[in-house]
Amino acid sequence: MPTDQDQYRKIFGIFMEEAQEHLNTLETGLKNLPAIMADSDREEITAMYRAAHSLKGGAAMLMKDVPSLSSINKVSKRLEDCFKSVKDTPIKIDSTTQTLSNKGYEVIKNLIDRCQSASGLSPQMGEKIVVASLPLYEKLENHLQALMSGKAGAKPPEKPAAAVPGASAQVMKVLKPMLQLLKQPASAASRQQLLKLSLYLTTIGSGIEPWQNLVKTIQVAIKNPQSSYKDLANTVVKELQQAGKLLEAGKANIITPSAALQQLASGAQPAAAAGEITIPADPKEVVKVLLKTFNKKQLQAIAQLLIKHIKS
Repeated sequence: MPTDQDQYRKIFGIFMEEAQEHLNTLETGLKNLPAIMADSDREEITAMYRAAHSLKGGAAMLMKDVPSLSSINKVSKRLEDCFKSVKDTPIKIDSTTQTLSNKGYEVIKNLIDRCQSASGLSPQMGEKIVVASLPLYEKLENHLQALMSGKAGAKPPEKPAAAVPGASAQVMKVLKPMLQLLKQPASAASRQQLLKLSLYLTTIGSGIEPWQNLVKTIQVAIKNPQSSYKDLANTVVKELQQAGKLLEAGKANIITPSAALQQLASGAQPAAAAGEITIPADPKEVVKVLLKTFNKKQLQAIAQLLIKHIKS
């Protein structure tokens, strides 16, 4: 006879299957978002709204038993609010809308992937990701409302940011020594050196808020001892290179810290694919990962398999 735990696992499994379907709906819509937003037939944008609504409702039903699902409930609600404001009225969107919408989707996908991973998603980590992402959803919702108002003639279009000549080259001058430091073992001293280098970045786009916000987020990520140098190198370098080009082209208005960077700043680590774990090279670190990921019964099975393969 099935137990309550069996029933719960079944329901949770159904939720995760449906969550993937909703993610697919959102991802498909985002690939063709300008056409969908401008289409007089609101079926596709309504489907995206319903996908976010269903994720919110499904997480709400289970978060009493799985507190970490509260984070999915919260961010889905914010994305739902964004789509709700435009689901009945066609509008012409810009690159800012596309960028912010993509990043809003990345946050939800990251949370769902973490829930399905071997290590799972703790309520504390989920809440950190939510707090870091809320400004993103607020910016998207405000931007959509501004576009709606502008369409009605109530608000002029946003003025382009001033171009910063040579910004890309200036960014690269800072990135080169930063990369050298990030190749070294992590230490308090090298993090302090990275922070000093990052201070120069603030002078490149002085007075340009999106750029300054990006640099501040990078500084918080550097200070965070949980952020590995490998993750910092992979994320920070890409962010600064892209933002430097936007700064130089006068498109600083669309500079926004990515979901990956916000996670590093909040203490989260980039999610591995569902069911996968990262095995470090150091045997002692391998032991720590295994102890954290598997229970006693699973570890015994792994030990037996290792012994069997070593003897064969």
